[in-house]
Amino acid sequence: MATIPDPFASRPTTPNSSEGEQRSNGYSSSSITSNNGGQFSHLPPSNSSPTYPSPTNEHLRPSHVSSPLNPHSPSRPDSRGSMSRLVSEESFPLGVGPGGYPYISQRDASTNSQRGNMLLYRLASEAGAWDDEAPLPPPTSFRNRFSTGSESGLSIHSTNSDSKYPSERFLTAGKGAFLAYPYDPSQDQMSPPDADDLLHDPKAIEKSHGGSRLNVRGFANMFVLATLVIGIVCLFTLYPILNFFKNNAHNLAIDNNVQVNGTGQVPVFPNLRSLVDQDTPDNVKTRTGWDGQPYELVFSDEFNHDGRTFYPGDDPYFEAQDLWYGATEDLEWYSPDNAITANGSLQIVVEQVEDPSTNHGLLYKSAMLQSWNKFCFTTGYIEFNVSLPGQNSNVSGYWPGMWTMGNLGRPGYGASTDGMWPYSYDACDLGTFRNQTNQAGDGPPAALHTDNGRANFNFELSWLPGQRASACTCPGSEHPGPNVGVGRGAPEIDILEAEKNKLGVGGRVSQSAQFAPFSADYAYSNSTPSITVYTPNMTRENSYHGSGLQQAISYLTQIPDDNYAGAGGTFVTYGFEYWSNPNDPTDGFITWSMGGQPTYQMTAAAVPMDSVAQISQRLISREPMSIIMNLAISASFQPVVVQTLTFPAALQIDYVRIYQRTGTSNGVGCDPPGFPTSQYINDHIEAYTNPNLTFWRGDPSTGFEAGYSWPKNSLYFFGILGALPGYPSAIEV
Repeated sequence: MATIPDPFASRPTTPNSSEGEQRSNGYSSSSITSNNGGQFSHLPPSNSSPTYPSPTNEHLRPSHVSSPLNPHSPSRPDSRGSMSRLVSEESFPLGVGPGGYPYISQRDASTNSQRGNMLLYRLASEAGAWDDEAPLPPPTSFRNRFSTGSESGLSIHSTNSDSKYPSERFLTAGKGAFLAYPYDPSQDQMSPPDADDLLHDPKAIEKSHGGSRLNVRGFANMFVLATLVIGIVCLFTLYPILNFFKNNAHNLAIDNNVQVNGTGQVPVFPNLRSLVDQDTPDNVKTRTGWDGQPYELVFSDEFNHDGRTFYPGDDPYFEAQDLWYGATEDLEWYSPDNAITANGSLQIVVEQVEDPSTNHGLLYKSAMLQSWNKFCFTTGYIEFNVSLPGQNSNVSGYWPGMWTMGNLGRPGYGASTDGMWPYSYDACDLGTFRNQTNQAGDGPPAALHTDNGRANFNFELSWLPGQRASACTCPGSEHPGPNVGVGRGAPEIDILEAEKNKLGVGGRVSQSAQFAPFSADYAYSNSTPSITVYTPNMTRENSYHGSGLQQAISYLTQIPDDNYAGAGGTFVTYGFEYWSNPNDPTDGFITWSMGGQPTYQMTAAAVPMDSVAQISQRLISREPMSIIMNLAISASFQPVVVQTLTFPAALQIDYVRIYQRTGTSNGVGCDPPGFPTSQYINDHIEAYTNPNLTFWRGDPSTGFEAGYSWPKNSLYFFGILGALPGYPSAIEV
């Protein structure tokens, strides 16, 4: 303990002082130093008598006296109407009295307590409670004091009621007087509830709130906390989920595109567009279909921004090709140079070159755009707004086309379409075989000869190599999925193929669908309701029903004269709406349109099973379909009358828009779960990226054969033994 001097002592404590005396004074003899030196050498000698002012009369007292809370500052004089305040154990912090000297309370005198605590006041309970509640003043020696009963608030023996230490000789604590006491938490908590201190009475607090903690403020706090928690959950959980589903179609399209980019295409598009063009007017983003169902816009390109090009990597959805389209023996080379946006539309320009040696030996140069493996859709309505090339409707030679094909085949890449185009078939029977004939090649008769055939195919029904990814595929063989028991292919649906009317004047648009395998004599059911013609005065059946490579259902509709560039260049809409049901092959249709009106419709009933050709129901496409736009010149489509052609000429496309039934799931994307394509394409990427390859199998060293193996057909190899386990659709031939 630190040594504290006693300025009131007249002499040092003698050695004979008892331990009890030392303890009653609050310090030991060792704590006293000489007045002649040491740390208290500045004090006056003990025998010197201090000088105090002479007493004054009552009327000469100052107007303020000392305060009990701060003895060194003035306080108001006693008020006769106020209650007396009586001191308690401790009145100064750190247990130090006036002048910095310790004191002892009556209650703690036996323990020599020198605690320093906060000083509080309370009402005295009984008169005469002084003896056990009032604190003792600091120890003093009456020899050093001239008065034992001072009126000064500074005096430790004061008669003033405002003193911290009013003398018991003059005051008693009456009932109701303020009593000063030091705050002791341990004692305070054990004390009974105080009528004037509800803060320390829990029962009083509970009563003030009705005895329950469930109050309005509590509910408000819980509501705010719940709102914060829900908001945080929505921000970090619900929002990402909603954002994922909102952009899922876009992500699927880009995801497929990125996988193909690994083969050399540029994977990053600096000006990535959304699926729906921002320039598309809001009032055309929904429609009511020809089937009466509500449709919503899922893709559009308005081609409003001039100067766009379509070289590989320029656009996220369309890419211009650099190849010769040998399958139809075209007279032009497709080049990305000839596709550009100008005047608010896509311009596909065909031109005549001066030196064919600079154009791969071909006289004409044009362009083809594809969305293959970038953007695909399954079911819906697709519409183009188009102005056709040519001086008038009698032009003959241009072959403008807007069409779609299943993503498992890539137009212009023969190896990819070998055994895939135009199959839309999910049965395991003779229709999956090569040439649609049995293993021996001697039947059925309908496949060996057809009067509706062509001489260049020997009047045989089919020259197709068989369905490569059929429902007969043996387990372990390569197949796009989802399993080897599902028939896959690359069907084709054409929106527009414009030609000169072969039977008269004017132009006609062929709107068609291609199928495989083929019915006997390429026949189909053309009666209502299998086929419905909505504009009989403008639309008629095409006499061409097929050949050794395809069966076609096609109708021709008269083209308005002013739709041609030289006769006004008016834009006209062309499109088709189609629906298919993977769970019901008979539930499906395609409805073609021109100028905003339906022209004709075919249903799945138009291509039913055919017992003569021994084949089953053909399907309205279930495959994800990519988009193709091109302008060709080919004698295989119509006579090329050069005198009617002008160069350069342009196929102008104002926009392309695609709608789907509201609520359609997995309707956008080239790799939908039920009909995947991505892995299969990547596993055979050479066939999909090398346009010089014509055949899927064979010797790669030839330069035109991809060298892949052809999947085994369980019915073809094991049909003589009957159906294989796990192939209930396989039949014995």
